[in-house]
Amino acid sequence: MGWSQTWRVALVWPTRGQLMDRRLDLVLLQRHSQSLGVQIALVTNDPEVRFQARIINIPVFRSVREAQTARWRRIRRISYNRNTAGSGQERLTKIQALHASPLHRNRDTHTLSQPVRIGIFALAVVAVLSIAAALIPSAEIYITPDTKMQEIDLAVQADDSVEAINLSGVLPAKWKDVSVEGRGSTQTTGSVSIPIGHVTGEVVFQNLTDQIVIIPAGTVVSTANSSHRFMTQRETRLPAGPGNENVTPIKAITPGSSSNLSTGRIIAIEGDLGVLVTVNNLSPTTGGSMAPSPAPNAADRSRLREDLISSLSQNALQEIQDTLSPGDILLSETPTLVRVISESYNPNDIQPASELELILRLEFKAPYVAVEDLDMLANSILDANLPVGYAATPDSMMVEQLSTPIFDNGVTSSWRIRLSRHLHSEPSAKQAISLALGRTPDQAGEILMKNLSITSAPRFETSPSWWPIIPLIPFRVDVISTGALQASNSAADEVLIGP
Repeated sequence: MGWSQTWRVALVWPTRGQLMDRRLDLVLLQRHSQSLGVQIALVTNDPEVRFQARIINIPVFRSVREAQTARWRRIRRISYNRNTAGSGQERLTKIQALHASPLHRNRDTHTLSQPVRIGIFALAVVAVLSIAAALIPSAEIYITPDTKMQEIDLAVQADDSVEAINLSGVLPAKWKDVSVEGRGSTQTTGSVSIPIGHVTGEVVFQNLTDQIVIIPAGTVVSTANSSHRFMTQRETRLPAGPGNENVTPIKAITPGSSSNLSTGRIIAIEGDLGVLVTVNNLSPTTGGSMAPSPAPNAADRSRLREDLISSLSQNALQEIQDTLSPGDILLSETPTLVRVISESYNPNDIQPASELELILRLEFKAPYVAVEDLDMLANSILDANLPVGYAATPDSMMVEQLSTPIFDNGVTSSWRIRLSRHLHSEPSAKQAISLALGRTPDQAGEILMKNLSITSAPRFETSPSWWPIIPLIPFRVDVISTGALQASNSAADEVLIGP
């Protein structure tokens, strides 16, 4: 510092090591600079050095660049001649007095940075504007947009070979599948003969051996091909010796007249006795007969099947209608039978029965037009004919069928529908505000009625209420839509209209 040619010197502290970090070191350094008439500042990030320097009022900076551009807390430069000036102690006394003066203390206060000054100014501006906004009059304009009904009659056709709508009026026909099961029964009208009564008769057993042969009761004898079988009714004992005979009564195992046999037809014995004895009926067997009984025939089966399919078709139609979305159009009242999943009759074949039962499980399908496709076509056509300045009211679309479609082979004949929906005008909020600014409510009402599509004279509310005109500042005026639009929408009572 002794050879310095300037009155301000920035001392840069090393980044490593501890150098002169005691307050005494800094005080001695400050006193030496004051004795030379030089103001010093420190450039360091050492927290201890920065803390001690601030206590004894030495300016501290974090970088050389900051030290070059920032304002220092300045002391008055004391001109002296090293040869003629007083002693160092006298110069130190003058510098200390200068630092203690109020003027120096004022100069040493920190100056706010530019971003801080800009922020404070912005806050002040906002505060002023907020106060002004609270004091400036405001107004609300209540208007009722005009409403009307849009209607178009249209000829349409559905086709299951197309996948998207066509603005010419062609709609995709889709299919809805359903499986149904049902049980039906009917009285039989056919007839079959059933056997009644068991045939009886006698047979003669002849011994073939030289021993006594006992024939137990229940021994089965039959014709040569076993088509007719009989059982003995008692035990028979044949004396020993070939040719000895005995007569035994028999009874047919199955009822009916088919067992009425002529003489000499019963010649076989079932079991081991067939090698010991012979058998023969010396007289015809009699007593069997047949009687008619109710039974299902082919006509009964066909009638029951048709009736049950018809009933299940109606059930399938109802199920299909229940699964359709609201607004879908069913194209046929008669579902198409796709396949028979299962079919079971009881009795299964021609057997005596007074009632025939059938269980069916069937798969049906029916064509329909989806409401999404219908709405897309309707909106596209109605939007193409939308009046200028009007918009469609949401969820107000209605479709009325003026004729019935006839579906055949995947395509319907053309049928007519009526498309209708509610429309509401869209008054411009900017236009309404610009027309009303600075006018009395009566004047503004007349002008808005002439220039906007509204159903009735607008209503004005000013704040304060005694203010006679619509404010001149646009952002202090709001436009609120009420009445007809909300009634058709079933929405809220008030809606702000955008510009």
